[in-house]
Amino acid sequence: MSKFQFLYITFSSLIYSAIFSQNISNKFIFPLERNPVVTGNYGELRPNHFHAGLDFSTDPKINLPIKSISDGYVSRIKISSGGYGRVLYITHANGYVSVYAHQKKYASKIDTYVKKKQIEQQKNEIELILNPNEIVVKQGEVIGYTGNSGSSTGPHLHFEIREEKSEIPLNPLLFYTISDNIKPVLTHLALYNSLDSNNIKQTKTILLNNKQKGGNSELNKLIFVDNSFAIGYSGYDMADASTNKNNIYEAKVLLDGKLIYNHQLNNISFDDARYVNYFSEKENGIKIQKCFAPNCQNIGLYKTLANKGIITLSDTLIHNLKLEVFDEKGNKNEQIFKVKSKNNSNNKDSKIKVNAFCNKDFNLKQNNIDIFIKAGSMVENCDIKIQSLNNSDYFSIICTSDFLMHPMVVSFNPIKINKSFADKIVMMCNQNSIGGKFENNKLVAESKSFGIFSYKYDTIPPNITLIKNKKQPNFKNKISFKINDNLSGIKDYNLFINDKWCITEFDAKTSTITCFFDEQTPKVNVHLKLIVTDKVENKSTFESQELFE
Repeated sequence: MSKFQFLYITFSSLIYSAIFSQNISNKFIFPLERNPVVTGNYGELRPNHFHAGLDFSTDPKINLPIKSISDGYVSRIKISSGGYGRVLYITHANGYVSVYAHQKKYASKIDTYVKKKQIEQQKNEIELILNPNEIVVKQGEVIGYTGNSGSSTGPHLHFEIREEKSEIPLNPLLFYTISDNIKPVLTHLALYNSLDSNNIKQTKTILLNNKQKGGNSELNKLIFVDNSFAIGYSGYDMADASTNKNNIYEAKVLLDGKLIYNHQLNNISFDDARYVNYFSEKENGIKIQKCFAPNCQNIGLYKTLANKGIITLSDTLIHNLKLEVFDEKGNKNEQIFKVKSKNNSNNKDSKIKVNAFCNKDFNLKQNNIDIFIKAGSMVENCDIKIQSLNNSDYFSIICTSDFLMHPMVVSFNPIKINKSFADKIVMMCNQNSIGGKFENNKLVAESKSFGIFSYKYDTIPPNITLIKNKKQPNFKNKISFKINDNLSGIKDYNLFINDKWCITEFDAKTSTITCFFDEQTPKVNVHLKLIVTDKVENKSTFESQELFE
């Protein structure tokens, strides 16, 4: 960045802050006009990630107006076929950024800006970083319209509030007042044996009968456990205006009145999203949230961790254990029960051989295979092995831990490689393509999973099919294509109408590319040319003459 550019951006930021500083204390408004009904809350347990915001369902409606929650400027715009789809980021003068995802379309002035950039760069999927004075918005101004773009399973608005500097998403319900007088519900209690800190396993799940007078009878009895144990729970929370069961915001564990564990679902960075795979587990259809932490963790959701939440009893007396859960409004539920150790010995004898430590870089080489795991990518110390399968280019990476927080680097020198197709090789993990590059006689890729690894050649270009309506052979408002790739996946797509590049939208859920007509779209008999490229540069070209009305 040049000195002039730096001074320009700094000066623009100062002007922006001066203009909007009087609104710093203003409260955020809701992004939708309708009464807010949260159908997915912050911290909800999703596959491989914590939910980073709130979902406001609009199903089956789309095109409901989305409003900026406060004065600010559009700082980032992104359009992608997956993920958040069509999304806007608005920076506010109070140090927060609001995020509005899965939109159908942007408001007029934003839409005009984006289309100009798409045409200039000839990119359908695009990411734009804006200066503070480019697109300024006011509180309550319509910035877009709800939709179902990206990896959305139904029409809704996904909404976030992030810290501007750290980009960490915060719990939006801590910024808003929603009518909620309903306390969370606890449905199950889980017990864990923690004598071996590298192998903490669930031993029992107890159904909590919330309607039974005097509480659950099983909890009124002594629960005999080893002298080192931990607990978890299952439950849900509801607000006054909704029947939707959301996740519980906060949990505390107290031993004989002393707080030993506390988490709050807030301040979870995107780098820690995959930690959800340790934080929760599903047993016999019951999703349990653990009230203890692993050997290695630095996660923002923990507030108190005495002995990482592990309970170690030094005597054989009866102790009182209390589990408290809260929602964002402070509504509280609790479960009290008694615990007693059969003995007071503390024989922590690990039965797992450990060669990989979660707080250290780990590198393992075996024959033609090399794996590297960066420190902090695992949450537990574990044993990792490489096993070759059937004297072939198939091998497995086995680990006593279940998951990785961050990808490991896997490289190997294939024995039976056909170098004529070296540029078409993709690495496979558990039958799924993870891409990779073949350089210096090695195939290198990043993997988020352990399992069985191999490789395949992707020599088949993507498939393109024009979607036609038999009852209406001419195209009136739009034209669509189905595109599919057999292995590496779609990388890029470009449509030309009469040799002019046109903006198209790709819905990865339905593998459909669509071009919507406007006043500049040629009519009558037009020449179509669609070029689709996969991730190893195989290309397919579709051409035809079609009638546009």
